[in-house]
Amino acid sequence: MKTKIYTKILAVITLFGVLGCSDFTEVDTPQSQLTTPDVYKNVETAEAAVTDIYAHIRELGIVSGTLGGVSVLLSCYSDEMQFTSQNTDILQFYDHTMVASNGLLKPMWSNTYTEIYAANMVLEGLANSTAISAADRDRLTGEAYFLRAYLHFYLSNVFGDIPYVTTTNYVANATIGKTPADEVLQKVTVDLLLAETLLPTSYPTAERVRVNKAVATAMLARVYLYRGDWNNAVAKATAVIDNPAYVWVNNPATEFLRQSTSTILALHPGTPGLNAKDGRTFIYSSGPPSKPFLSPQFVASFEAGDLRRTNWVRTVTTAGVNWYMSYKYKKTGATPTSEEYTILLRLPEQYLIRAEAYAHLNQIPAAQADINKIRTKAGLGNTTAVTQAGLLAAVAKERKYELFTEQGHRWFDLKRTGQAATVLSPIKPNWEGTDLLFPLPASELLLNANLLPQNPGY
Repeated sequence: MKTKIYTKILAVITLFGVLGCSDFTEVDTPQSQLTTPDVYKNVETAEAAVTDIYAHIRELGIVSGTLGGVSVLLSCYSDEMQFTSQNTDILQFYDHTMVASNGLLKPMWSNTYTEIYAANMVLEGLANSTAISAADRDRLTGEAYFLRAYLHFYLSNVFGDIPYVTTTNYVANATIGKTPADEVLQKVTVDLLLAETLLPTSYPTAERVRVNKAVATAMLARVYLYRGDWNNAVAKATAVIDNPAYVWVNNPATEFLRQSTSTILALHPGTPGLNAKDGRTFIYSSGPPSKPFLSPQFVASFEAGDLRRTNWVRTVTTAGVNWYMSYKYKKTGATPTSEEYTILLRLPEQYLIRAEAYAHLNQIPAAQADINKIRTKAGLGNTTAVTQAGLLAAVAKERKYELFTEQGHRWFDLKRTGQAATVLSPIKPNWEGTDLLFPLPASELLLNANLLPQNPGY
């Protein structure tokens, strides 16, 4: 038993060494245990290789990394949050004065590709393994396919055309070119479908902090929505909604607790007693805050009586001035038992996906029912929308207040529905049409000329 424990610890330490590489295009043949078949001779070390990717996603990369990842940076970029501190890099997000040398772009890019590299390493290691049972091999392979797809999804929505990396071959990766954004989403879909086929219905652990079949299905519903595949979006969202493992939470005050039955996938905080990074990221005690804060205009736009405004927004008053913070997560420090995990996928999004897809299919009563499910939880009356256009506007409104400051939903929604310029140009003096994409990090273009040309406007 001790030997097994030590081997697992060695695998984790070794993987951290690989994940510390400065850039996926700079990764030479890694001199580590993970390049040998030994890691995939037993399920424990293979598990360690997979679970460490989740830890890396939590701490680094585009999803939950530097300064809170896309939850913070894209909220500043859209109309959700404001920022008054002198951090030039964050100010460029808020002011729409982004330059390719922004210090936050490179870690968003390189750390995320490092995570993709690790997922590919797992896929290759498992494919060559004969020592791990077929059931465990399929499960871990499905997780790696999901993680690869999930990370590419975020990179493409932020940067547009990007490399879709499917190998650990450092020579190929060093000179890889860009894949058109539409094709990236097609490849994401293929990987998610593979994951869905391979993954079991149960979670690998007692908590919902790793991927199972329903997680892949939920992400497919989102991707199909982004691709305009309304029928498949409805089918996948319905599969999750009808899954008895996920139970609707009627009280917004408890929706972001660790035991929430509407959670589909969350990030474990890493250590028992720690809580979601989001609390530390968004909560402050006085104003003017040094952290990004909710826009007063955004807060004022909530419908009267909306329980999400009551439970998910906190006000701090300093010298007679009100400052607002995202308060979905309420813990900033350790507690005897962890109470909050960062939620990546949850049930209300599936209802909103299905409502929007139903509206596009002109299935009016079905769209109304899903919108009303969201509004009832918020303490609001049924929607008054009765036309396709009205329902699409109603869905957009509910997404705005249901998903704010969560993994960039608001910005992605404005962009994919063609509303970014309409909403942001009046409040962002530096807005330009090319702001729909971030610039590729300048350092990456120097490393790999096949990433040229730079995105328009930079």
